[in-house]
Amino acid sequence: MKTRNIVFSILTLVFTLVASQTFAQSTETRQEKKLERQKAKEDKNRLDDAVDLRKDTNADARVAKANAKEAKRIKKDADRAARQSKRAAKMEAKAQKNRSDADKQARKAAKATEKSNNN
Repeated sequence: MKTRNIVFSILTLVFTLVASQTFAQSTETRQEKKLERQKAKEDKNRLDDAVDLRKDTNADARVAKANAKEAKRIKKDADRAARQSKRAAKMEAKAQKNRSDADKQARKAAKATEKSNNN
């Protein structure tokens, strides 16, 4: 009977040790799987954020390109308008000079006509 108790105690002890190690390993495995799933979700979220950021960046780049094109067109229009304005100012100055020269000639002609009429 004594041997039976000793064998039974040893078998119980061995079974308890094996069961506790298996349980501890399965708990770690569950925790590791949980961590892996959590990391996978975080990686997926980061990847999705990176994709969204790239899309937003590309959209911003397209908008910036369109704005730059519009600014270039406006600058060209402004340059053209400045050249036309400068040309118009020169032509106006020339026309004013021609008018003053014509007025001088008209005065001279009037004086000459008056002088010839007096003689």
